[in-house]
Amino acid sequence: MIKAQLRGVKKIDSLIAAEKRKQKRAMNTAVKVEGFRRMRQLRDQVRRGEPAGHPYAHPLSRIARRTKTGRLRKNQAPLYRMARFVRYDAQYRGGDIQLQFGFVGGARSRLATSYKALIQKHQAGVDILYGGSRTELGRRLARIGGKLKKKNDPDARYFFLRKTTGRAVDIPSRDIVDTFYKRYRDDMLRNIKNNFRRKQRGERI
Repeated sequence: MIKAQLRGVKKIDSLIAAEKRKQKRAMNTAVKVEGFRRMRQLRDQVRRGEPAGHPYAHPLSRIARRTKTGRLRKNQAPLYRMARFVRYDAQYRGGDIQLQFGFVGGARSRLATSYKALIQKHQAGVDILYGGSRTELGRRLARIGGKLKKKNDPDARYFFLRKTTGRAVDIPSRDIVDTFYKRYRDDMLRNIKNNFRRKQRGERI
């Protein structure tokens, strides 16, 4: 015999391919589980007005959290409505699994252009021109400020307009997603690795 053919190579190759598919499914699940978890966490923090544990500190945020009578709004932190637009999207692109979270569109739904523009303004900050009566606005805010001042509430000082205050309103930059990402990035990567290992062992995650 001058040659020999090893049989069973195709079977080994199919086993390797099956293992790769299993690993791909495990990684897909590991990423989606972490993406869903972080989406819920960011939504909760936006509702509370504390993305990544940092409360909004701008005076407008202090004003926005009060009602017309000066009471604190219940469960209504500034921009709390934006929480429902926080989503995550995990898909294979170019052979690699990618996780996006924040104000993003998913595979099943897209973020409307109008909402995206509004969110970008709040993230970056913008100056807007108040179209109503500045005098009436000043009086309305002063009435609230007066009530808070009687209660020695430190927020009272934000409700009295200065004489130099014009009609332009400075909407502050509120960097929600990037602040969240920088704080939790290492934890997310570590959790995805742990999720993958657990899934490989056949555990439910």
